[in-house]
Amino acid sequence: MDKLLLATDGSKHSKNTIEQAIKLAKKFDTEVTILYVIEVNPQQGYDFFASYRKKEEELVNAGEEVLKKTAEAFEEQGIKANTRLEKGNPADIICGIAHEEDFELVILGGRGLGKISGVLLGSVSNAVANCLAKNIMIVK
Repeated sequence: MDKLLLATDGSKHSKNTIEQAIKLAKKFDTEVTILYVIEVNPQQGYDFFASYRKKEEELVNAGEEVLKKTAEAFEEQGIKANTRLEKGNPADIICGIAHEEDFELVILGGRGLGKISGVLLGSVSNAVANCLAKNIMIVK
């Protein structure tokens, strides 16, 4: 395996995802790209108003901080990781990058919904699982 894409949102659930990505990267001496996607709601169009531009800046700063901390976790294990911040629909961005840049494995977190959390995947992980014909690891 040459290329691994780790999609993270910085949530407490992503800790297990990062740990699994580190294990695989060490085992296979794999190139790692850490991806954080700022979800853009096209119906709100935050670029049209100053308050939304401020919110965008806060979201970018938060995303950069998540990427920095995640990359540090890899570096502590002697693994170089590239970071990437994108804006848009998370599932679309993850699928597009994984396909266009030919990642061999995509790792992301799965999150249950409501009272049946063990049965359903989160909306992003479910959408990615359905749009990619690549290896995907969904970590709970």
